[in-house]
Amino acid sequence: MPNLDTHDPHLADILRRASLGREQQDQRLADIFGRQTVPKVTTETLASYLDYLKQHLEVPCQLTGIESRGCFAWEESYIFGRRRSKEYAQRKQQQPSYTDTYAFLSFKEEYDTYAGLAVTVKRVSDSKRFVLPLAHLKAREKPSNNAQLLDDYVVWFVNGRR
Repeated sequence: MPNLDTHDPHLADILRRASLGREQQDQRLADIFGRQTVPKVTTETLASYLDYLKQHLEVPCQLTGIESRGCFAWEESYIFGRRRSKEYAQRKQQQPSYTDTYAFLSFKEEYDTYAGLAVTVKRVSDSKRFVLPLAHLKAREKPSNNAQLLDDYVVWFVNGRR
């Protein structure tokens, strides 16, 4: 891979915007908790974040999976390995897929620092209901307030457990 020229104006602008975006996100996250810095994930901060999302998530909200990992990990072998399309289609009827569209129904009151917050969703295509980790989902509507709220949560939850 070639070395990146940080003096290239286009690259410098991309790096500046990325840094600014991260700083703005950190400030939004700190503001949620009423702190100067972003706190780590604990049961107390999860409770605070849950309260915040209950007040600010705009409903109706359509969601989809972020990637074929986590609660959607069962799909990886079909996508990257064996190509058994009939078997894959059958399993997708029973299990949630990261490619599905879901309607947000409610937040679960139970949570922990390993799995984070969970939501009850209804798959749009067949009305099947699932409980899924919020950290594995994103808003379908972009750009939107919901997309930013959920992206901020995922970044905080993934990075705040370290």
